[in-house]
Amino acid sequence: MLQFPQVWNNLLFYQDSRDPGIARTVQDLQIMVADLEKACIPFRQWLDRLDQLVPGEYGAIVAAIVPIHQQRVELLQQLTNVETFISSCLSVNAQDNAARTWEPTLQNLEAKLDQAITPLQLFLNRVGDDFIAQLIQEPKLAELCFPLQCDRQFKDHLLNVVDEQIISGLSVHGLHSWGNLYTEIAGTLQCQLQSSAKPPANSSVDSSQEPAATAEVSPQAQEPIGLAQAANLLYHPDRVTREAAWRGIQTAWTSREETAATILNAINGWRLEETQQRANHSPAQVPLHYLDKSCHQNRIERTTLEALMATTYQRRSIGQRALNAMGKVLGIARMAPWDLAAPCPVKGDRSTHLSFETAIEIIADAFRPFDPAMADFAIMMADKGWIDAKPTPHRSIGAYCTGFGNPREPRIFMTFEGTMNNVITLAHELGHAWHDWVMRDLPWMQLSYPMTLAETASIFGETLVRQALLQQASTPAEQLAIRWQDAESAAVFLLNIPSRFEFEKQFVEARKQSFVIADELKQLMRNSWATWYETSLSEYDEMFWASKLHFSISSLGFYNYPYLFGYLFSRGIYAQKEQIGESFSQRYIDLLRDTGKMTAEAVVQHHLQQDIRQSDFWNASLDRVEQSVLEFEQLVATQIHP
Repeated sequence: MLQFPQVWNNLLFYQDSRDPGIARTVQDLQIMVADLEKACIPFRQWLDRLDQLVPGEYGAIVAAIVPIHQQRVELLQQLTNVETFISSCLSVNAQDNAARTWEPTLQNLEAKLDQAITPLQLFLNRVGDDFIAQLIQEPKLAELCFPLQCDRQFKDHLLNVVDEQIISGLSVHGLHSWGNLYTEIAGTLQCQLQSSAKPPANSSVDSSQEPAATAEVSPQAQEPIGLAQAANLLYHPDRVTREAAWRGIQTAWTSREETAATILNAINGWRLEETQQRANHSPAQVPLHYLDKSCHQNRIERTTLEALMATTYQRRSIGQRALNAMGKVLGIARMAPWDLAAPCPVKGDRSTHLSFETAIEIIADAFRPFDPAMADFAIMMADKGWIDAKPTPHRSIGAYCTGFGNPREPRIFMTFEGTMNNVITLAHELGHAWHDWVMRDLPWMQLSYPMTLAETASIFGETLVRQALLQQASTPAEQLAIRWQDAESAAVFLLNIPSRFEFEKQFVEARKQSFVIADELKQLMRNSWATWYETSLSEYDEMFWASKLHFSISSLGFYNYPYLFGYLFSRGIYAQKEQIGESFSQRYIDLLRDTGKMTAEAVVQHHLQQDIRQSDFWNASLDRVEQSVLEFEQLVATQIHP
């Protein structure tokens, strides 16, 4: 079997965070930004006389935009390279002081670029449709067609040039500094395993299951570990260990709860104030809801979001049933927060520990029948060192897919410790990476797709792996181990993700009135879990607002519902696989390639001929999820002694 490095090979770009080439790149980019700023000065004048522009002037203005656009794309590619490299360094080691120094510098450079291009951006958003029609006829600017279409829908909420530049500049040392602080804390905070629970009684499942672990965890015998390592222990087969890890994470974040609360309040306070300023001082003074910007960023309509959430809430019992069935297999009356990521205890879950190479093999074997190129791509990612998965002491929590701008190469970050859950996470991120890879030849401005559609590709990757494992399962016990993954996903996407959305809505409403202290945040989180989980859990995770990175990402609010969208959308796409046959893999690629130039509604209408603004679409996908949960319940019934 091939041996894969498990650490990034980014030497094509820089040696490390102290590489002198980074300073040279930043200096070159600063010069390019200054040149762009000068080139955009005339657009201030054209903005002032939009009503007086005549068609005879259009040609000269379009000609002026061409070199600006080309220079901006080149600048963005280089800036993406250095930003990706520095963020990669920080993911592996949050205590990399050189990388930490570069992070705000690069954020400031990005803000300077936004400020430089603001006059042109405002001009393009406010100029008449007849000018835009002529602009996109220019081949070198045709890639701007869809981005402009999206931006111009939001034009009533734009301020003047000076105000937009002020917001961009202040955000570096205001908004984004709070996000940076959270990332630093999450990467350096350590916890100690803590257990207050008695060892679990033997399970009532049959002899094909692993025996229940009974060893207590002694806090005194454990060395402190990072949050990323502790989070991986939530996937441990021993329930005592899972609870010890969960309580350790709780205690660690509780020790910093006031700081975490301040971060969350500062980020959302900034967003609310900016929203209010845009509503009050934009030329049209059009009302702006805090969800409007989120929907705009995710390229969906509010009606789509409302249909998605309302339909899922009506059928939340599907996720609750999944949890109840999982609890029966574990031999517990009700699941606890530390059980939500528990592995299936039956034999047939491959083994208690999987090597990274085995994980890649499992994923590639699952991808190959669907698309051999997708399987080869997964192996290439590992072989080239484009995946960093080796546990390190000061590693960031979570997993993600990112990429360099030129050449266009994806990268994956995660912490791999040999569980089947790690395999599914890796398949998820490889789904993202494949999405980027099949789009790599498109124009730069067509590469940016919304999170709603991004999560579709990642969850589709998960689905391929689960279905392949299910087909390979030869015994009821093995089938149960794979169906467990389906049940766990149903609980996550139909309960946990919506509860995050519920919490964030409640919090933003409360933040409108005043600063929300840690105790109030805990209550809001308990309320949101109660709304969705109801009685399916023995207790709620009141510190989830602090421990979940997604709430404290400064650049993007409501980083939650797109996962639910992607989960149900991917189920709808996968259902087409058997109907369409051999041509489906190419149609899937075609769909992915359209995600940077269509709204979510348009993508679904074009490729599936369905309307996601209606509950029928979501109910059809939920029907498929319910069927998989039913099959899991039936398997559980055959495995449990009466």
